[in-house]
Amino acid sequence: MTCSVRVTLQQAQVIVGSHGGNPGARVSSFTEVKSAGYSYTACTRKYHIALSGSEKCYVLLASPLAAIGENMTSTAPSITLPALSALLTRILDSTSVPVPRPVEHNVSGGDGKWDFGWLLLQLTPSTQSYLPISTLASLRPTLSPRQLARIELRLGTYLRALHGITNEWFGVPVDRPLSEPPAAPSLDSLFGANQSGGDGEGGEGEDWTRYSWQDTFVLQLEELLAEVCGDEGANGNTDSGEGLGINVEELRRYLSRAIGSFLFEDVEMPRLIWVTGSEEDVIVSLTPEKGSHASSDTAGAGGEAEADIAYFLPTFGHALWGDPLMEAWFLPPGPNQAITEGYFDGEEGGALIVFPRQKTKRVWYTVYMALIVLAEERRRQRTGDGETGVAEGWEKVVWAKEVLPKCVNILKDAPCY
Repeated sequence: MTCSVRVTLQQAQVIVGSHGGNPGARVSSFTEVKSAGYSYTACTRKYHIALSGSEKCYVLLASPLAAIGENMTSTAPSITLPALSALLTRILDSTSVPVPRPVEHNVSGGDGKWDFGWLLLQLTPSTQSYLPISTLASLRPTLSPRQLARIELRLGTYLRALHGITNEWFGVPVDRPLSEPPAAPSLDSLFGANQSGGDGEGGEGEDWTRYSWQDTFVLQLEELLAEVCGDEGANGNTDSGEGLGINVEELRRYLSRAIGSFLFEDVEMPRLIWVTGSEEDVIVSLTPEKGSHASSDTAGAGGEAEADIAYFLPTFGHALWGDPLMEAWFLPPGPNQAITEGYFDGEEGGALIVFPRQKTKRVWYTVYMALIVLAEERRRQRTGDGETGVAEGWEKVVWAKEVLPKCVNILKDAPCY
């Protein structure tokens, strides 16, 4: 079963009219939001919806029922629509990070009428006038240094707020609490795990993998390798038909060395990480100067518009509870000075990477990001979706294929201490 879905104007009208508190309202604008950044997911469609005679605006996410259920064709982790709804609600309740507010979701296919599930999100009144085309990526060439610095400072602050949201376990966010872990593993449960042959599970089925970032990350990485490289790559052959130019068996040897050195075990607290967030997911607001009496604190220099972040697109499909260093924003050579200053709130000497082992971890996270891009490209090809046929999307695939061999070469002698 393919992972493709299309929502019609009539279906959007039914969803917004029935669940958005807008009986009788008509949709005046229904536009698909294309995604060419790291956050592209072949199994999710995003739509911007405006209503006639109303100031309300919405973002509608849709995923095919095959991707919502358990019989997914891919093995790589991806957050479900109910879990995304719960995650966005938690972000709004815990921080000032501007994300659309969940209104309602349904993963039953409209009680059997449709072949997709959906999540309806409402934009706040202060941000709804800014369309998803006004991304930081598209507006960057037109922004002044002052405008850009303000946006990036704010971005760093919001990233730090996201990373301040913590969890009790590592891995993909879910829509309902997982079972509470035992106070401590007993000897019986430890020996029971060995005798039962359960991988990372205790005698009563408790999954201890989720309480270790190293175990969680390695599992996610192996799943991506399996999807991107397939059985051919698992045997250590180069390329695997994907033009990767790497020896997967060699990469796994380096991973074994990292595991033996407990490279990833310095992450004790599971924190929310966007993982794939980039400039394509940041919607920018430009507020023009109002009259000649505008305050110098709010008006731009020389009468230029005041720039700020209106909201983040809900592109958290690959979000994880894990290590903040994994963010795409922190891909080398980033982050830049403004984002770093905002992230550390002006703290002198604030740095993401202090020790050589952290630099090595960042290389592994780049490998992970590249595999996500390639996995989504494979899914796009299976669906026949031409969304990433645009130059920006193809550039990400080219980047992934170029950076993987470079990362493998770096990892050959990368320190794990």
